[in-house]
Amino acid sequence: MSDIVTSEGFAPVARRGGLSQLWTKAHAGLRAYAAHPDPLAEASNWVALTIGSHLPFWPLYIFWAAGWEALPASLLTAAMTPVFLAIPLISRRSSLLSRIAMVSFGVINTVLTIWVLGNNSGTEVFFFPCAALAAFIFRHSERALMIAFTALPLGVWYLLELYPMDTLHQYNATVAREIFTLNVFSIGALIVLFGWFQADIYRKMEAAR
Repeated sequence: MSDIVTSEGFAPVARRGGLSQLWTKAHAGLRAYAAHPDPLAEASNWVALTIGSHLPFWPLYIFWAAGWEALPASLLTAAMTPVFLAIPLISRRSSLLSRIAMVSFGVINTVLTIWVLGNNSGTEVFFFPCAALAAFIFRHSERALMIAFTALPLGVWYLLELYPMDTLHQYNATVAREIFTLNVFSIGALIVLFGWFQADIYRKMEAAR
């Protein structure tokens, strides 16, 4: 009887230990996947993985704001998940190419989401973090690219203002306001994330001197 009680008593502990080990291995694997000798590429990788891991939940956020009206169109907001998750693979071939791809994919994803959610959803505010990202993931020697890719989101936004798209869905004013609030909150979180990664970039560059 004591043996049975002992084994049953320690079973939950063993399961917790197994989950802890699984989490540790998963976290180590994620860090290894995002790691790169170039701190700028590594920061870009982490931004890409953060966005890629959250995009699958975006249809749920839209569903929360808009209800059943959001389906099935909102499912398309997760379409670029594999693209962002592949950024670290691109960085293995070229740090510069992966950083260019990160900003470009961010702009493309914003345009796609505007098309899905409508012109009145405020989704165009995501062009701002695209420009902000371009401002810190290029070196001084790459300033021409930095200027070009910082201006790219603003240029695309201006073109969409001049020539609005025929969107897939147009939400009413109340739902559009809810989506806009969600977008602004998400951008705030992204800007904080950019600041965190930029501080880490400076730390690693100073340590390499």
